[in-house]
Amino acid sequence: MERTEVYKLIDGERDYQEWRWTDSETPDEDKPPIEWLSYIRYHADRCEISNYELGKEAAMEEIRKIAALAVRAMEIHGCPARQIAEQE
Repeated sequence: MERTEVYKLIDGERDYQEWRWTDSETPDEDKPPIEWLSYIRYHADRCEISNYELGKEAAMEEIRKIAALAVRAMEIHGCPARQIAEQE
């Protein structure tokens, strides 16, 4: 799968999350990074279980959710750019 296709899947998941969680009691902007990590851990645990019980496709659905949660956390809290040292 090409990177552009992967990003489209993540965008689609973000769109779903926006729709699904619009009426949440706590606005996303009020959630600290650790709360986003908790959501990610929850889905990582589900991914592991899905992989063994339901198969690869179910596990990859959880990976898509994890990627979108990480994106949302960065949308709110920002993120430092990766620094790549020049190779000699």
